Amino acid sequence: MNIVIAGFGVAGATAAETARRLAPKAYITIFSQEKSLFYYRPRLPEVVSGALNPDEVFVRPKSWYDEQRLELRLGEKLVDLDPSARIIRGSTGSRQTYDRLLLAVGAEANRPSLPGDRLENVFAVRSLNDAWSLALAAKGKKRAVVIGGGLLGLETGAALARRGLEITVLEMGDRVLPRQTTPRGAALLRRKLGAAGLNFELQAQAARLEGFQKVENVVLKDDRVMEADLVIVSAGVNPNLTLAKALGLTTDRAIVVDEYLETSLPGLYAAGDCAQFPGAAGGLWTTARAQGLTAGANLAADTPAERQKFVPAPPSNTLKAAGVDLTAAGDLDPEERLHGIEAENDEAYRKVVLDGEGRLVGFTNVGSGRGNQELARALAERAVLSDQARAGLAEIDFDFNSLQ
Repeated sequence: MNIVIAGFGVAGATAAETARRLAPKAYITIFSQEKSLFYYRPRLPEVVSGALNPDEVFVRPKSWYDEQRLELRLGEKLVDLDPSARIIRGSTGSRQTYDRLLLAVGAEANRPSLPGDRLENVFAVRSLNDAWSLALAAKGKKRAVVIGGGLLGLETGAALARRGLEITVLEMGDRVLPRQTTPRGAALLRRKLGAAGLNFELQAQAARLEGFQKVENVVLKDDRVMEADLVIVSAGVNPNLTLAKALGLTTDRAIVVDEYLETSLPGLYAAGDCAQFPGAAGGLWTTARAQGLTAGANLAADTPAERQKFVPAPPSNTLKAAGVDLTAAGDLDPEERLHGIEAENDEAYRKVVLDGEGRLVGFTNVGSGRGNQELARALAERAVLSDQARAGLAEIDFDFNSLQ
């Protein structure tokens, strides 16, 4: 059996490892546009801060892939395929046949068009090369502006603050991380990140970038001017759909897949940030890894009956920046239509969301990781909380052993 995997992020790498374990005799080829080995993307901010060298984020050494007989085509992307003949072509002109094919080509950083966005020292951090380039550019710089206050923007800003830069974060919303926090949780998070060197401009939008060759200023829509030696654009990601559209695959925001992660073309699967599955949150490392496990099993299945169905877990986001922890999982009830239990003190904030039957459906924890494991387990199990547990959760020092 010939298995081809396009993409070497967490979905592609996990699928390859899973397929090799289940199909030890299969011939497995991995195409990757990047020239580096599979790396742990959540640790890129540590490369920016200087805490890690680029080679310290690789998950496995090259020798491991050789031992597993996984052929790596680094620096070569899949550019075309003939579904009827099941032949693929790489960007170097290579051709080979396949029996099963996985598209795990991920996503690219969203770069909203701004006048001046082609000036030097304007970055979007998506890849290892992006992180290392920003780390080199940050040497000797004094001020940086982060456009977008999402998780990656905050982590990148905190990494640059650790290098001694003055950081200003521009956020369109009225609070920090509006999708992961409540107003009370956001206020605590902003205070903690402010103590770590991040300044925030809320309900602020960039209008243009100015400078001669290199960026010098960020001009806001209200005409205020922010001096900047570096600008980091953190505006989410866009799934890579070029090949999928050329093949005529069904797409929406991403490649539409069924319960087996198979696309509209038989024998062709998709997983990770380029795939769209009902109820699965895109752009998350945990989702991409889970899909990689399912896709790898289905690539290796001898018959359709042996394939596995993908079951999405509740979406979960984490932030670890400047010593500040945030975890947000499940339904955070931004419209306040469900029952929320909040608890806080000067250092931590927690909200637990319950449905009408008292079942845990979401939680957010700011400033502390205490209780995350127990809450995540109860969320996955859709546990109904007892009256005693509900009353106790209103106290910040709740004993989480009572959830077990």
